[in-house]
Amino acid sequence: MIATTVCFYLVLLAAFLILMAPSSEACFILLACLMQSPLCPYNTTASG
Repeated sequence: MIATTVCFYLVLLAAFLILMAPSSEACFILLACLMQSPLCPYNTTASG
């Protein structure tokens, strides 16, 4: 169930990135911040 959901969102994200190419970097940053990734440039905590 979780794998299917993740796959669906990855396909949806890929389609969105193809359709909205200029905003792909902003989409990646938003996704990184939503997933609390250390790649998020707005993450100011040392622990991540």
